[in-house]
Amino acid sequence: MFVACDEKGIHVNVAEKKWSREGLKRMRKQSNFFCPVCSNEVELKIGSVITAHFAHKRLSDCTASISEAESQYHMKGKLDLFEWLQIQPNLKDVRLEPYLGEIKQRPDILFRDGEARIPLEFQCSKIDSKTFRKRSVSYLELQMNVFWILGAKTLKRAGSRSFLISPFQWLFAEIPSKGEPPRIYSYCTESKSFIVLFSIIPFSPKLIFTFPQKYSLNSLDYHDLKRQKISKQNVYVAWFDHIRKFRLKSSNYLTKDSAYLNMYLYKTKQLPLSYLSSLALLPLQTTYLIESPVYVWQGWILVYIDRIQLHQSFTFQDICHYIEKKVVGKLIRIRRLPQINLHYSYVIKEYLIQLCHLLILKSSQKNIFIKNRNIQWLTNMEILLKDDEEMKRNFITINGDR
Repeated sequence: MFVACDEKGIHVNVAEKKWSREGLKRMRKQSNFFCPVCSNEVELKIGSVITAHFAHKRLSDCTASISEAESQYHMKGKLDLFEWLQIQPNLKDVRLEPYLGEIKQRPDILFRDGEARIPLEFQCSKIDSKTFRKRSVSYLELQMNVFWILGAKTLKRAGSRSFLISPFQWLFAEIPSKGEPPRIYSYCTESKSFIVLFSIIPFSPKLIFTFPQKYSLNSLDYHDLKRQKISKQNVYVAWFDHIRKFRLKSSNYLTKDSAYLNMYLYKTKQLPLSYLSSLALLPLQTTYLIESPVYVWQGWILVYIDRIQLHQSFTFQDICHYIEKKVVGKLIRIRRLPQINLHYSYVIKEYLIQLCHLLILKSSQKNIFIKNRNIQWLTNMEILLKDDEEMKRNFITINGDR
């Protein structure tokens, strides 16, 4: 940690630029320092490589002690972000490592944006979802919306428009507005740059398609960073280009829930999972609400529609009840994110509306749908791949940059 109290109770911030190496050494000889959280004694460490900081002298249950095993990557990044926020005229009262006694938490940085107080957490080490959620909820109790930033060194690319995201990294997802795909903010200490994953649409629990953008730290301010909007069209193109790989290597994608659907299709259609209709591979903006692979939950909805007679009607509630049974039976898994409070039925509705755009369904009145066309189950891979290309053109034409 960078901030401790001296014997008079005065907060000392060794990250301030006024301190020289010799000045820090003199201060260390003249004063004792104490943790502002637990009041136990801490020592000032001044290394030639590691940034000057305080550390508890003894092992402690103090929350600051537990979290202070910081890497140089994390400490430098936290300091970069602090200095970046400090020079922005629209932000006030930028503080490093303030202790919030009401909730017994110490954000990396706290600043004021107008009337709003915003804690910033730069998280490089893995923490469990329970701890992440508890911290977020605690800030909300003080009417604060925390700004979580992921350490960019943990990001793993799968392609120019795709990444492999862990359950821990998914915790950082936030949405700019209801119905929009999520984004993840990350910061790279080494390049002093933000790397933002915009318009995230997951294909499977780990594989996402996104539009990553890199911004040098001083090229934009806090408000510019939060206001950035990116076209989704490039994400859609990368998504549909990946479908061919899925078709030809589907055995690599068999999770427990997809294996069950694969078995069902063999029994009822004499087809493997890789021959699913293109209609079960649509990149929707709220797909992230369901953790199971996109082709699993969309595939089950197509199975439901396939059983219905042509021109027969069904309700949105009918589909939701059907999917809920799959969720209870653990055939479909839901993704629960601490920063997003939307029920998974939201993406089911989006999917049904998309099927209306593609003329498979008609919407007669609110929450009532009519089957307009039969589902095609193609048995020729070459024809199926051509169908995917046609779907790509139709989907992008219909959705554009919505």
